[in-house]
Amino acid sequence: MSRERTTPPPWHPQAWADALIQFGRTETAGGVVLVVALLGALAWANLDHHGYASFWSTRVAQRSAAFPRSLATLGDVVDNGLMTVFFLAIGLEIGREVAEGSLRDRRNVLLPAVAALGGMAGAALVYLAAITIIDPHGHAAKGWGIPMATDVAFTLGALALLGPRVPRPLRVFVLALAVADDVGAVVVLALVASTKIHLLWLAGGVLSLGGVFGLRRRVRHLWWPYLVAAVITWYLFARAGIEPTLAGAFVGLLIPVAGAARAGRTLETPVHLLSSYAVLPVFVVANAGVSLTGAVWHSSGAVSVLSSLVAARILGKMAGITLAVAVLVRLGVCGLPVGTTWRHIAGVSLLCGMGITVPLLFAQALFGTTPALFTGAQLGLLVGTVGAAALGGGVLFGARATVPPADAAPTAPAVDHEEKEVEGHADPTD
Repeated sequence: MSRERTTPPPWHPQAWADALIQFGRTETAGGVVLVVALLGALAWANLDHHGYASFWSTRVAQRSAAFPRSLATLGDVVDNGLMTVFFLAIGLEIGREVAEGSLRDRRNVLLPAVAALGGMAGAALVYLAAITIIDPHGHAAKGWGIPMATDVAFTLGALALLGPRVPRPLRVFVLALAVADDVGAVVVLALVASTKIHLLWLAGGVLSLGGVFGLRRRVRHLWWPYLVAAVITWYLFARAGIEPTLAGAFVGLLIPVAGAARAGRTLETPVHLLSSYAVLPVFVVANAGVSLTGAVWHSSGAVSVLSSLVAARILGKMAGITLAVAVLVRLGVCGLPVGTTWRHIAGVSLLCGMGITVPLLFAQALFGTTPALFTGAQLGLLVGTVGAAALGGGVLFGARATVPPADAAPTAPAVDHEEKEVEGHADPTD
C-alpha cells in the first residue's frame, strides 16, 4: 500500500522550497527578479556612485594579443561574456518555435512578425525624428537602434499581472512578436555594434558556424559539442570585431530540437534558468545603475537622448505595432487574435515599449565611450519602461475579451501548443 504524499505545513522549509519552485515557473518570476535587480542597481549607484563605477571598471585581465580586449574589465565580462548565455537562450527558443512552436505555421507567423517589424521601425523613426528636432547638431542620431527591442520578461510579467483581462491568444501573439523582435534585434545589433571588422577572423567564425550546421545532422543528442562550438565561435567573433555575444544566438538556432533530438531539449531549461535568474539580473545591476541627480541633467546631449528614447519607446512602439496590425487586418491578410479588440492591441503595443536588458546592450555598444550619452540612454530606457507599463496597464485594465462565435474555426495546433507554453513555463528573458 503506497503512502500518500502530504502537503508540508507553511512554516516547513519544504513548503518554502515548493513555493519558490512553483513561482520560478510562472511568467512573473523573471520580471520580478529583474525589477529587484534594477532597484538594487539604482540604490547602489545613488548611495555610492564612485564605488559602483569603480567596481564594474575593475580590470580582470592584462592586455595580450591572444586575449580579447572585449573582456578587459568586470563590466566587459558581463556585457561581452556572460550575455552570450542570454543570446544562447534566445537562439534555443527561436529554434524551438520554428521547429514545433508558434513560428512553425505561417498563419501564426505573419501577424506578429509584421507587428514586430512595425514596432522596430516605429521606434527607430520616432527616435530619429525627436533627436533631429531636439539636438540637430549632436552625435546621438546613431542611437536609433536602442529603442527597438522588446523586453519579454517585463512584458509577459505585466500581462500575467493583468490576469483574465488579457485573452490567451493575445498572450500568444505577444510572445510570437517578441520572438520575431529578438531575431530583428540580433540582426540590427550585428550591423550597428561592429566597428573595424577583421575579415580573416570573421571567415573563421563563419566556418565555425558552418561546422555547427554540419554537426546538427550527425549529433542530435549530445549537448556539450554545441557548447564547445559556441565558445569557439565567440572567440572568433571577438577577434573579428563582431559583437561576440551573438555567437550564442547563432549557435542556439542551429542546435537540433525537432523530433526525437535531445540536444536542444536538454540545454533549453538550464540555459533559460541561468539566463533569467543569474545572467540578466547581473547585467541589469552592472548597467542600470545611474545617478538620478548627477550631471546628466546639465548635458544637452544626454537630455536629448533621454527625451528621444522615451518618445520612441512609448509613441514609436505603440504606433508602429498598431499600424502594422491595422494594415494587415484592413487588407484581409490576417484577423485579430481570437477574443481581442483594438483596445487590447493598443494596450499590448504600449507594453511592448518596456525594455531594459537588450536596449542597454545596444546603448553600451553605441554610447559606451560617451558617458553623458550613455547615462541619458539609461535614464531614457528607465523612464520609458515605467511610462509604457503605466499607460499599457491602464489601457488593458478596463478591457474585456470578446466572446468568439460558437461556430468559430478551431485554433491552429501551433497556437494551442504555444498557449500551453505561455501558461506553464514561458521563458522570461527574450
